[in-house]
Amino acid sequence: MKPLYKEKYPNIFKPLVVGKGKTKVEYKNRIFVAPQSAATCADGLGIINDIGIDYYSSFAMGGFASVCVPTEIPYQYGHVRAINIYDEHMAPMSDMQMLQRLVHAYRCNSSIEIYHPGCCMTPQPGADLITASDMQWNGHFVRGMNADDMEQIADMYAEAALLGKRSGFDTILLHFGHGWLIHNFLSPLSNHRKDEYGGSVENRCRFPRMVLERIRSKIGDMPIELRLNGFDGTPGGIEPEDAVEQAKIFEDLVDMIHISCGHRLDASTRPLMHPTVFVEPGHNAIVSKMIKDAGVKIPIGVVGGVSTPEVAEEILASGKADYVLMGRQAHVDTQFVNKLMEGRREDIRPCLHCAVCFDVGRRGALSKEVTYDPGSTFNQYCVIDPYFKQGISKKKIPMPTVKKNVVIVGGGIAGLQAALTAAERGHHVRLYEKTSQLGGQLIFSDYMSFKKSYREYLDYMITQVKKAGVEIYMNTRVTREMVETLDPDAVLVAVGADQIVPEIPGIDGNNVVMGFDVFGHEDKIKDKVVIVGGGLVGCETALCLMENKERDITILEMGGYLAPTAQLTQRTHLLQKLEEQHIKGYVDTICTEINENGVVAKNVETGEVVTYEADQVIICAGTKPLTKERDQFVDVAYEVINIGDCRKASDIYNAVNNGFDAAATL
Repeated sequence: MKPLYKEKYPNIFKPLVVGKGKTKVEYKNRIFVAPQSAATCADGLGIINDIGIDYYSSFAMGGFASVCVPTEIPYQYGHVRAINIYDEHMAPMSDMQMLQRLVHAYRCNSSIEIYHPGCCMTPQPGADLITASDMQWNGHFVRGMNADDMEQIADMYAEAALLGKRSGFDTILLHFGHGWLIHNFLSPLSNHRKDEYGGSVENRCRFPRMVLERIRSKIGDMPIELRLNGFDGTPGGIEPEDAVEQAKIFEDLVDMIHISCGHRLDASTRPLMHPTVFVEPGHNAIVSKMIKDAGVKIPIGVVGGVSTPEVAEEILASGKADYVLMGRQAHVDTQFVNKLMEGRREDIRPCLHCAVCFDVGRRGALSKEVTYDPGSTFNQYCVIDPYFKQGISKKKIPMPTVKKNVVIVGGGIAGLQAALTAAERGHHVRLYEKTSQLGGQLIFSDYMSFKKSYREYLDYMITQVKKAGVEIYMNTRVTREMVETLDPDAVLVAVGADQIVPEIPGIDGNNVVMGFDVFGHEDKIKDKVVIVGGGLVGCETALCLMENKERDITILEMGGYLAPTAQLTQRTHLLQKLEEQHIKGYVDTICTEINENGVVAKNVETGEVVTYEADQVIICAGTKPLTKERDQFVDVAYEVINIGDCRKASDIYNAVNNGFDAAATL
């Protein structure tokens, strides 16, 4: 069989050789896995555990050229449950060698990421919070480093790199971006020193070069990769021209550099650091191309929003970068590269770019600070991958011993996930959808350009359900009598939810429309709009209408925040987009009446009553389960399980997991 994948993606599958002499490393393709969060991958002492070995090796099994394991110095001063490379008994080294055996078996290279949190260190007893210059961060004083500190930190980096080498890693990745310690020196935002370590680009690179030289003295020619910020995303920070100069300054000491952006000093740049649905795919490639054009000879890579083979191939083919790194896309489909090689592009599960996996369970969304929420649960998840993080425990669910006949009522995302999981586990599945389209509320993504990834995910799910052999019946309203005739072993009810119509005088007026009814009929919506309800749906509806044409839009939210259930990165960017589009938002505001002039509302804090003029009023007050349609199926089969919004009106995460759990445990 000929390698047809090389004809379709010639640049992705071109090998890359990096390094010098005997330590040269060859990569079998140009797609690397970016360092991924280590939570659940280490035990209480930070030693990589079986979950971690399975997780990081899964990328090697999936065909990626390199996998990267993140570690921090000092241990556990930046992230809870970080992976530890230090131990006087060398236990981390021993267990890490098990990972190397498996990763290398698949001709995949391994990299260890090393970073010091700097000003972002978690305050704790005995912690000496240090950075480039004296500063306040997240309410804590962080002192500027002195000469002794620099010597100590440089030695710490060198020791960690040597332990990484002894632990069998092929390369060292040094994180010089995102607000960590070295970036604190490189960025004018945090480096206000007046000595030889501050001021010019060259001076700001002086301590980072000291660290690199110290590492080189310990590990010799072992390949070193840097992560640099192409830009900080905040006025006064690193700009692309600075990044070009930094790359030139470091070039003689490292073997490859990849470009990222953003920092932890202000959450406003987080949506660029971890690109959301509003960010252009591969947005950092502009800077990687600048560095290559400036004459830097070592391989230059790019990370951030590179989620499709088409984007990756274009970046490589056009000379914008020599390799690409994938983060969220890699963990949402660890078989990404293998599927490309096998000609199964349609089977790649796409990342939604919602950034929930970065924030949920850890970060406070109603904040401008990137820090742990005091009420953190550390219950982390991916919206569409039931096995991610703590969800890995679901792999313990045993396969069924008896093949069952399963009826699924409803073809929204909960129904589709349930159908796919049940079919994959050997059951005979019939899925019934009362309309002409599968997808439920995900269908609305067709009308919002920034929800393209959601449409791609829906197309993926429909494809997988069909490939799994699920019998699909469209335009079919299921009744209890119909199910009794089919006599299945299990019925999974996924009939969804209906929009809530709040009891507001005037809500039945001719100028009022329900939120879901806007999509596909944007041209019929008038120019001066008030949206009642400032949750995610209300805010995204406003942006959808502004895409259609410029309007005067006001959002009224009865709670204290717009989009309060969104996660930090997601919410931050959403609010930025509302501001860019001049969409007005008022919180603590209860709608008391709708009339021909607009909406009368009362501020719950001040008691002030205001009339917000509008030609069109849109109601986005949430949804409620279709209980009557749902409850007709009670006891119609041996097992009847409600899933998705008809169980509890919620979000995609709950729909996917309800569907998965119900089907997996049949």
